[in-house]
Amino acid sequence: MDSKFTILATELSKWFESVLELTERAVFGIAPVGPHRDAVVLDLMIRNARSIHRGKLDLNGALYQPLCLFLAAACRHLRTSLGTGHWRAALDNICQLQKQRADSSSESETLGLNFGTPAELFKEEFEEAIRQAGLTEGTSFLSKEERQVALGLAVNWGIRLLLAYAMNSPKPTTPSNRKDFPWLAGQVQHAVAACGPKTQSP
Repeated sequence: MDSKFTILATELSKWFESVLELTERAVFGIAPVGPHRDAVVLDLMIRNARSIHRGKLDLNGALYQPLCLFLAAACRHLRTSLGTGHWRAALDNICQLQKQRADSSSESETLGLNFGTPAELFKEEFEEAIRQAGLTEGTSFLSKEERQVALGLAVNWGIRLLLAYAMNSPKPTTPSNRKDFPWLAGQVQHAVAACGPKTQSP
């Protein structure tokens, strides 16, 4: 499993670099480098954060593009990227959560407690982080530095949300050379298959 996760994390890192490069050319590039481009980045980040906040965890990948664009814009805004280690940590987190769910499922049923799917939990954490970062409606009372920390947390939860969201989608049936949402779903589902029963979306 360790080698499988490392291989996939490396592949995901390369895939996200392609997402960043395409977004830079196709969206951020409409404005010259400087304050105008920074404003485009900020606007894209806010709009997609709000789309994710309002969106539902469907089975068809409707949140795939908003999540990709948010992560691209947030990384551009923070002047950072997502390397193999980030994706590997997210995969490990999801795998561990799957194991914990499998071990405690009977106890949860006995106590009548339903904590939601991994994707639902990650979405809740993501939404709280973007709220603290001041990206949703309402006022954030954090300082500028604290909002930057909250944005970093939103990226952290956003990675996990993206992977858990893909894990719950229908398994791709037709091979394709595209590296889109069905590709991501197939990669994640294959890698996490040994971690425990697949959690179904609501």
